[in-house]
Amino acid sequence: MALTINPAVSGSRTRFLLHSGGFFLGVFVGALGSLLIVLVLKDLFAAIVPNKWIVLAVLALVGWAILHDVGMPAPLPYRPGQVPERLRSVLPTGAVATAFGLQLGVGFLTFFTYSTHLAMLLALPFLRSLPQMILVITLFACGKTLVLATSIGIRSIDEVTTRFRWTPARARVLRGTTATASLLVGLALLQLWPGR
Repeated sequence: MALTINPAVSGSRTRFLLHSGGFFLGVFVGALGSLLIVLVLKDLFAAIVPNKWIVLAVLALVGWAILHDVGMPAPLPYRPGQVPERLRSVLPTGAVATAFGLQLGVGFLTFFTYSTHLAMLLALPFLRSLPQMILVITLFACGKTLVLATSIGIRSIDEVTTRFRWTPARARVLRGTTATASLLVGLALLQLWPGR
């Protein structure tokens, strides 16, 4: 993502901001599309299964994704590849930024990275209103777009790869942080269990 959407590729600060805006919009629309699918599925299940069992299934799925975060071999339903590289040579940078955002927003069109995306999508239908759901998706899109800010100030692609070098310690911190965030979502969902 940062290899494609950065000041060096964009060519100017203004174009970088426009490309980042396109990326944000793509993430937002992609996540909104996934929300629509999750809402329809929840309503279909709610017609035949009591809500407490839906909550239990969601908790199990979030738990499974957390196991993946902490390194357990837990297969997940995500495409086993990154955003297609061929888009870089076929589309202009702004269109690529929006397409990358769209794929990352949907989530299931790129490889699974961390449990927070799945936890967020599965928890959204339990919020009380559509504005709350849209606020969460907006914050999610802001978080995804904020990553691009780490490339501010670079002048070449080589600087991007240097800046994004992952050490095992950094990877453990990131995985632990996302597992904790997903666990908190799960604990919030647990409050929906009957009798609590």
